[in-house]
Formats: sequence, C-alpha cells, structure tokens
Amino acid sequence: MASAAPSPAPTRLAKLSPGMALMLLLALMALIGTGFALAPVTNPTGSAAGGDAVLYRQITERVARGTNYYQAVGIEHRASAYPLKPYTAVRPPVLTEIMAAVGPNMADALLRLLAILAATATVIRLVPRMRAPYREAAILLSATSAGAFVQTGMWVWHEVWAGLLITLALACRTDRRWRLSLALGLAAALIRELAFPFLLVMGVGAWIGGNRREARGWAAAAALVLVMLALHWTMVARIALPGDATSPGWLARGGWRFDLALARQSSLLMALPAWVAALAVPLALLGWFARTGGYAARTSVLLSLWLGVFLLMGRPDNAYWGFLFAPILPIGLAFAPAALADLLRAARAKRPLPALSPG
Repeated sequence: MASAAPSPAPTRLAKLSPGMALMLLLALMALIGTGFALAPVTNPTGSAAGGDAVLYRQITERVARGTNYYQAVGIEHRASAYPLKPYTAVRPPVLTEIMAAVGPNMADALLRLLAILAATATVIRLVPRMRAPYREAAILLSATSAGAFVQTGMWVWHEVWAGLLITLALACRTDRRWRLSLALGLAAALIRELAFPFLLVMGVGAWIGGNRREARGWAAAAALVLVMLALHWTMVARIALPGDATSPGWLARGGWRFDLALARQSSLLMALPAWVAALAVPLALLGWFARTGGYAARTSVLLSLWLGVFLLMGRPDNAYWGFLFAPILPIGLAFAPAALADLLRAARAKRPLPALSPG
C-alpha cells in the first residue's frame, strides 16, 4: 500500500493575530504595488561578458602568467580606469589565485559542479517536508536558480561562487553537523566580503539555539575573515597612487527598485517582464519567512538583512550583487501558497468575545 502524501504543515503565519495578519497582508500588497509602479533598472551587469567580468578575467590571466595579484590589479585597474580607492573597490585575491591555478575550462567545470551540489543539497533538505505539487515546484525552482550560473565564463563573478557556497552551507547545516557548513561559509566570505553577514546570521542562530560551541566556531570564522580583509586592504593601499581613480561610493539609496533589479538581473527573471519580479520577489520572501524550522529562519533573516542593506547600498551597475542570493531566494515561491493561505485565514479569524461577568 502506497504511503500517504505528507499533510501540509502550518506556517509561522498560522498563529498570527488577526490584526498582525492584516498588517502583514497590507505590507505585502504595498510592496507588490510599489514594484509595479517603479520603472525597472535596465542595466544588464550580470553577463559573463560585462565590463567588470572582463576586468576580473584580465587580472586572472596576468596572475596565471606569474604576475603578483596586487601588481596585476594595479595594471588592469589603471588600464581600464577602474578605481583603486577606497580599498574596498578591489576584490580579495582568493578566487583569482584559485582560478589562475586551474584555468578557465576547469573553473567552468568546478562552478557547474558546485551549482549541482547546491541544488541537490537544497532539494534533499526541503523535499521530505513537502507535498505535491509544491514539492515539484521546489525542485524545479532549486534546479533553475542554481542552473542559471552554468553558462561558460560565469566563474569570473565572485558573487556567484559566494552565493552557491552559502546555498550549500545553509542546506547541509544541522544542529549536530555544522562544521562543513562553517567551512563553506568561511570560503564564501573570503571570496567576497559581502558574504560576511552570513557568518553573523549563522553565529547568532547557533547562540539562540543553545549551541555555544557552534556559535564560537562562527565567531572565530568571522574574526579570521576580518583579519584577512585588513591584510588585503593594507596591500591595496600600498599599490594605490595619488592619481588613481576613486570610486564614487556605494551609498546610492536605490531602495526597493534596486532590490528588484538585484533579483531580476541575476536570475532567469531577466527573461520575463519586469512586473513578474515585482510580484515574485515579495512572495518568495513571504514564503521563506513563513516556513518553520531553523533552516528557513536563517535563510529568511539573511535575505532580509541583505535586501535591507541594499535598499541603501549599491549603484545600478552593481546589480550582479544579486548573485549572492539568486540560488536561494526564488525557492521561497514554492512555500508562498501555504503562506498566503495561512495569512488570509489568520486575517479573517474572529477573535473570541470576552466572557461577561455576572452582574
């Protein structure tokens, strides 16, 4: 006899008071409406042939020929009029050194393998608690979200590697087995400093969950990343000259429009009308927020932190930053139907009247 399909589990939203549920529903509608009203950002910065991608590829080629990383950075940044100041304008050397050692063909192969591992681990983590057709939707979304990175040449993007490593780290972390997740998260943050918040979220989550040993591990990883970044910025300072270009800064206050650009231009949403992203991104966030369990809680906090910071930080030409969360954010759409159902049910619930005391 075939086993019955798992019954739908209630989401976090099922326990909301009617007032809170109504407020969240209105906020969701406002976010979607705002997205519909905003003109989309149309600067396609996430292809393997973009300006920044060419710069990273040229630096890697110089390092492969034996040039010191920071010397190669100085030469290529100046040749292309890219800024060397402030020091955060220069990527850490970890990914470039590895890619220079393995070569472009192997780099493409390794990235594809990482994408497969991230998608597979995510599916394994999610599927046992889901029922059809949402289970199939989660599988499809996981495969297509990670699969968007397998085109040739995408290995140059630091954010792609960091995003896939974080996706894999989230999927394989449990209360008993967290060391592999920590190693993957550390690698992501060493490759791209924008991944550093992941270490903080995981450390705080471990501390709240009572796993003090794990929390200390994440704290040690965060400290190591800060030390390595300080060394990196010191090296960049040594090669910077008074006449070198200075970045205009990243405090652009792009708001929700920029968040939508991050999600759209770093995923298959780019092939669809802009209104699809305006609808899909809030629903995906709601789906992750509503799902129970530590895995979803850590994911939703990380997504909220990134998107909250990017409301203020990031220029239109930085839309490839969305590669950080592109492998994981769309999967929330598979949880959105249950989340919406519980949210509407909670908003319509009637609060019981207080009992009258005898007069």
